[in-house]
Amino acid sequence: MNEENISIQSNQKFTSGNLGLFVRLPLTKHNMSMASLLCRMQMNESELFPDPGLQQVELQQRYSFQFEAVVQLFGKEMVISYLANFVEPQEILDPDYNYRQIAETFAGLATRPLITPSSVQLAQRQLEEEYQELMAEPSNAALSAFFNNWYADQPDYAASFIGTIEDITKATSQEVRCFADAIKTQASCVFGHVYDARQVKRLLQKKLQEEGWPGLALDFGSRDLLISAPDLRIEKTDEQGKQQAQLFLGYAYKGQPSLQDLATATVLRQYLTGDQSSRLFSKVREENGAAYAVESNWYADNALFLVNAGLDPDKLDLARQIIGKEMQMVADGRIDPGLLKQSRQALANRHLLNQDHASWLLAKDLRYKLHADYEDFDMMAAVSRVTSGRLADFAQKLYLNESYVLK
Repeated sequence: MNEENISIQSNQKFTSGNLGLFVRLPLTKHNMSMASLLCRMQMNESELFPDPGLQQVELQQRYSFQFEAVVQLFGKEMVISYLANFVEPQEILDPDYNYRQIAETFAGLATRPLITPSSVQLAQRQLEEEYQELMAEPSNAALSAFFNNWYADQPDYAASFIGTIEDITKATSQEVRCFADAIKTQASCVFGHVYDARQVKRLLQKKLQEEGWPGLALDFGSRDLLISAPDLRIEKTDEQGKQQAQLFLGYAYKGQPSLQDLATATVLRQYLTGDQSSRLFSKVREENGAAYAVESNWYADNALFLVNAGLDPDKLDLARQIIGKEMQMVADGRIDPGLLKQSRQALANRHLLNQDHASWLLAKDLRYKLHADYEDFDMMAAVSRVTSGRLADFAQKLYLNESYVLK
């Protein structure tokens, strides 16, 4: 077991603690489908609590112990995240509630799934219903179609939700068991924030050694997460008779984004769609009434800056023109200095607020641990260095690669 792969930090300002066990494996549609199925099964029941209705009841009785198993995507890799949040023992006058119980419960839930034909079938039904509900939302259906177009030649990377529902519904309990055994050998790490870090680390080391998790001896970080953007330059529309149209404009980034680009893109997101004073919100929605919602996202590990809007189908062309014009204005250096300053300050304020949320700290730890070169990167210092020139330089490396409309 690699000592560096179990990092528990002392945090004495929170009344609750958190822990995470993270497993990294290659992103494929099959891996994502099996991981989604396994995670749902683990949310339902485990060897500790072998009944779909028992697990949540028992956890609630343990002072609202919260457990979550989710799949997250990071470019070419995916991470299965087992997360726990709990009230710190010193807050509870109960001698039976202690770190030993917490460590054993967390390790048991994460490492000892209950895999039977009935548990697989229950999770399959739940995921099938959830998938149908997700795809009934036009924005989700459009996002899925956008990535299917973007990664038409690399379909494994297009799995943006739960993988493929076909793989999930066809899986057998034996296949799930093989997958669950296999992930133990994949690069893994554990970290968290608790009051007594030394005791929790010792307890988790002992428990995970007993459970057998060889992946904890492997290097978790990666220097090869980036999926370079394909050169598409495509425009596509799907007609489904929707009352509201979904517009997705994908801007590809030329080359390998730097750490400073991560901060610059974050400022660009805030500048364009961060709040009601942002450029696209005011221009597309407020001034022209062309959108019900407009937002942007920077997928750093996919070299993709994505702008999307839900709008009246009659105003598609207008919205597309406004977004294109605003993106070009940034690239030309025609940037509102007051709004840029406001955007940097808004991000700084949000950062300060996030530091009071233990879950945000855990998410930050994961990203820094996964990206081998992030550890010494000061995100907010980099944000403060984003000038109009840096913003323009970044925007000049973007080009419209896919325009997708669902209406």
